[in-house]
This record gives sequence, structure tokens and C-alpha cells, in this order.
Amino acid sequence: MTSNSYTGTDAGAEDNLDEELIRATVKLNTWILAGVFGCISGLSLCILTYLSLYSSHPDTGHFLNLLGVFMPGYEVSHAGAWIGLFWGALLGALLAALFYRVYARSIGVQIERYCDSDINSRELFGATLLFDANYLGLALGAVVACGLIITTNWLVFRGTADHSVHAMLLVNYLPGYTISLTGSFVGALELFGVTYLMCLLFSRIYNGVVFMRGRGK
Repeated sequence: MTSNSYTGTDAGAEDNLDEELIRATVKLNTWILAGVFGCISGLSLCILTYLSLYSSHPDTGHFLNLLGVFMPGYEVSHAGAWIGLFWGALLGALLAALFYRVYARSIGVQIERYCDSDINSRELFGATLLFDANYLGLALGAVVACGLIITTNWLVFRGTADHSVHAMLLVNYLPGYTISLTGSFVGALELFGVTYLMCLLFSRIYNGVVFMRGRGK
């Protein structure tokens, strides 16, 4: 009796340890992905700003200057390059963290699936996790939808909604979308739906390739 009780306690502790390990891994990976993506985004915008600044074309920085609408203080200048580095890093890190935190909910399920199969520990290190189409669609769709809501309402808050030609172009592709609070949510729902469907298609193709690769071993 004592032995069975001990075994049950030991199994429960092992399950808790596995959950804590997965949670800690996801947290670490979130910080790593946010840091890497933030650095790449910030440095890319900084470099593009300097390239535009020293370009011989008179209007080369025109499109980059539009980012100043969404990144306060940014412009194509020496100071603007470093401001762009800050905003690019911050926004890139936040978007990457949001994406990974949503998608990471599928990782535990996939690991359990591998552990319940006949795959041995050596093969597990070489195993490729499949994309969970549902979580991928939710994660990427949430990022895209939130991005549209935030940028659209920022234009409304600044009072520059009527002057945003590029935002107006979305009206041709997102029926019901307008540069307003209500329109931003309509457009966000449509963008979310399109992104979700594209993720389903992408995951189906990717998982099919991984499956064929596994059979070829």
C-alpha cells in the first residue's frame, strides 16, 4: 500500500516537473525570440534609414518618413535612425512575443504526442515538430489583426485619417474597412480570417513535407 502511494506521488511530481520544464522552456524561448526579432527589426530600420539618408535619390526617404506617423519622433535623419532603432526593436519584440506565446500553447500537446508514440529518445532529438494549423492561425492572425486596429486608430487619434493614402488603399481589399474605430475592427476580423486560412494551407503543405521526409528515413 505504501509502495503504491509512493509511486503515485512520484508520478505526480514527475508530471508537475514536466509541466514546469515546458513552461520554463516556453518562457525562455519567448525572451530569445523577442530579443532576436527585436534586434533584427531595429537594426534593419536603422540601416534602411541611413541608406536612405545617404542615397542620391531626392525622394528616397519619402516612404520611410511615413513610419513617423506610427513611431513618434522618427524621420529619415541621423537622430531618426536611432529613434527608429528603438521603435523597431520594441515593436518587433512585442509582436514576436505575442506570436510565440499564442502558438506555444500547442507545443506541450505535440511533445506528448511524440512521447506516446514508439519513437525512442535518440530519434526524438532529430524529430521535427509539426505546425499546429489552428494555433499558428490564431497566433499570426492575432498579430495581424491587432496591428491593423492599433495603426488605424492611431491615425484617427492623430487626426490624419483623411491624409493616409496607403491606409485608404486597404478599402479596396477589405470590404467594410474604414479609417475609424468601427472600421478597424471590421478590417481586423477580415484580415484575421484571411491569415487564418493561409496558415491552414501553409501548415497542410509543411506538415505534408515533414511527413514524407519522416517516411523516407
